[in-house]
Amino acid sequence: MAVHIEGQTVRGAKVIGSDRRYEGVRLVKCTLSACSLAQFDDPEFSLVVRDSSMQGCRVDRCSVQGVFFDGVTIDGLAAKQLHRLYGCVFRRVVLRGKIGPIMAMGPHTGLAGREHYIAGMIEKYRDIEWALDISEAVFSDADFYYVPGHLIRRDPETQVLLSREKVKNVPREDFPLYAGIWASRFDETPFDTLVGVAPKASSNFSNYMSDIEWLRSRNLVE
Repeated sequence: MAVHIEGQTVRGAKVIGSDRRYEGVRLVKCTLSACSLAQFDDPEFSLVVRDSSMQGCRVDRCSVQGVFFDGVTIDGLAAKQLHRLYGCVFRRVVLRGKIGPIMAMGPHTGLAGREHYIAGMIEKYRDIEWALDISEAVFSDADFYYVPGHLIRRDPETQVLLSREKVKNVPREDFPLYAGIWASRFDETPFDTLVGVAPKASSNFSNYMSDIEWLRSRNLVE
């Protein structure tokens, strides 16, 4: 059953556990505060959000772990703090409009059986044609190092594809600041490609772009 919620503030809601599916959820101009959507016991990712959307919403101190997002569109998302997505898998997920600081990272380091979750993520992505579309997103800060870069649809001018093979022989001390951070992510991610994002809404956007030009001049990115 489709659910449409508009203009509401939701505080402290917690959805915890695997083998749950939420479809057709539409959130419009809502605020989610101290909410949790997580599962800690299924590396096959049976906590699923499918064919759903958020438009003009805000998140504050929310926790997300181990979710499979499938066919989800986020059109504008404000965040007071960095919004961390721990160990999530994405298929046909679109981020567009103004998006606050966001990071798709690995499963939480304190998670029991963390290596099984990482293996589950790798397996899930084998059958995914594309994971994320961030080509129309205006980020204040963004890092998607736990999503295979070649599965991300991107703006080639400000969002570049790095590969482990190309950067592995470049001494880390040679990289400028942001490029060095992107290259260092290969120490953490199991994937061989990732996307480096120059966030258009960042006050340091020009510095990010300078680093991208440095990478391009050395044929280190696509």
